[in-house]
Amino acid sequence: MTLDDFINHKIMKFFNIHCNRIIKKINLNKIYLVELIIIFLLLFTYNNYLGYEDITIKADGKGYYDYLPALFIYADFPYKNNIESTGYSDRVNKLAIYVEYKGNKINKYPCGTSVLLSPFFYYAHITAPFQGFENNGFTRPYQKSVFYAAIFYLFLALIFLRKLLSLYNLSGISIFLVQLFAVFSTSLTYYTNYEASFSHVYSFFAITTFLFFTKSYFLHKKIKHFLWACALLGLIVILRQINVIIILFIPFLAGSYKNLKVGIIKIIKNKWGLVEGVLLFSGIASIQLFLWYLQTGNFFVYSYQGEGFNFLSPAFISILFSYKKGLFIYTPILFISLISCFVFLKNKQFYLFFSWLIFFIILTYILSSWHCWVYGGSYGLRAYIDFYSVFFILLAILIDKLKIWSKLIIILISVLTIPVNIIQTKQYKEYILHWIDMDKEKYWNIFLRQEDRFKGILWKRKYFFNQQTTTNIYSISINDLQIESNVESDIYIEYSNNIDGFDKVNIIQVVLDNKFDTEQDALMELSIRDSLTHEVYYFHKLPLIHYWKEGLNKFHCGEYNYEFLPIVSENNKIIRLKIFTKDKEVVLKNLEINFLEYHL
Repeated sequence: MTLDDFINHKIMKFFNIHCNRIIKKINLNKIYLVELIIIFLLLFTYNNYLGYEDITIKADGKGYYDYLPALFIYADFPYKNNIESTGYSDRVNKLAIYVEYKGNKINKYPCGTSVLLSPFFYYAHITAPFQGFENNGFTRPYQKSVFYAAIFYLFLALIFLRKLLSLYNLSGISIFLVQLFAVFSTSLTYYTNYEASFSHVYSFFAITTFLFFTKSYFLHKKIKHFLWACALLGLIVILRQINVIIILFIPFLAGSYKNLKVGIIKIIKNKWGLVEGVLLFSGIASIQLFLWYLQTGNFFVYSYQGEGFNFLSPAFISILFSYKKGLFIYTPILFISLISCFVFLKNKQFYLFFSWLIFFIILTYILSSWHCWVYGGSYGLRAYIDFYSVFFILLAILIDKLKIWSKLIIILISVLTIPVNIIQTKQYKEYILHWIDMDKEKYWNIFLRQEDRFKGILWKRKYFFNQQTTTNIYSISINDLQIESNVESDIYIEYSNNIDGFDKVNIIQVVLDNKFDTEQDALMELSIRDSLTHEVYYFHKLPLIHYWKEGLNKFHCGEYNYEFLPIVSENNKIIRLKIFTKDKEVVLKNLEINFLEYHL
């Protein structure tokens, strides 16, 4: 036995003995203490760093949620051939979540999230009046109920993740670490709070639980495990239909081709069990079919009209590695988990290696073939959240099976992904990370930057200035300036009466050369005030670095376009551009100010 093997054996023996003693003493698994601690840490992080989101029902989340208010509050759920009304309510017509389908209105989104939210919705509906809120489905009690639901289902997901990993005979400490990474190193941190009405947390729960019961069936061949798996598969389908591809992961869960074959044969021979399983799956899946029928008169509907898959041109590499939204860029803990595939090869576990890899390739091929592979405005690649447990199985095996020094290195690197994810979650919330317009240069320019001056730095509106869209009303150039540190200085002052056509101006464009140093905290302020009444028509102060165009920490020409509605007051206006320097002096070169009429 080598020295490494001896140390590894002694340390793991120590941890296993003492962990088992603790578990036996207070029965951690029974009272779910580990999961409660993780949830408490998450709430502590929200409370002390990330903050809570007041509006959790928004964007796509409205679609997943609106089955509840439409059916139980407004009674305006779209019905085909509704004899009481020939049209749809104003509310339904205004909500973008209802799309046209063969002359009918249909909720574009699946109903499964509403099914899981329903107990929390009913509680909010009952208690809202006692809290002084209206029963309209969207006041504060309803918004908070969605957050509580997301926390609850995350808690259940962690429990079943532990149960799933326990079936692989892994140590308690390995399982705990993976549970911790699942919450704090992934987009679950974001989607449990800021967009809690999206389907992802609930799908993560459903798929994780399905994996547990499926793995349990292949281990113990008990029909009850098969029935639970069928019921959960039905839930998975009504949460998000495409997630049915999780059945392709069943070969990996079986553990070997022989066990897969035995398990399938056993259930086929148990005809009543098979029928019960099919009925459970069909009964739950039919909830969506019934709701489609009510809306359109058809049981089978493709509700994502005008959207679909481009299977001939998948964005396979981009969905994994692009700085725009790549899975492994924004969730590196999942990339670390892939090392376990090499462990399978090293141990000649070829069945596990190929069954996992084939599923991953098929999953990525399908997800990357969606017409919008970035999946809209989101933090990270949210389509993978539902399938996180597929990666966590690998990660847990990796942490558990490595020798002590390799194990410590992997754990250390994995722990570092926690602050990266939490900081980037805050960056996204604070409009530092852009929801879609990211690239390598932008990513590293703002990497882990949290200062106020970086808020909104990537969210500048894009303009298309040309002869057709833009008229230059007036321009002026200003000599190069060198402004000392810690001063307030006027750069430019002008009266509107001196600018012929100022009443048409809706953009004042300021162009200048600067290094745009990331440590530069100077502020630029543009104001337009009435010279007589001092009424403020326009005021905007922003960090100088927001002018950047070609990157930070490099000298180049930057610009900022101050947009406002044309000011038609007859009084003379004062246009003032000021700079507020702080700890560093500022050098501005080739300064130009353009008064533009931009045809929006």
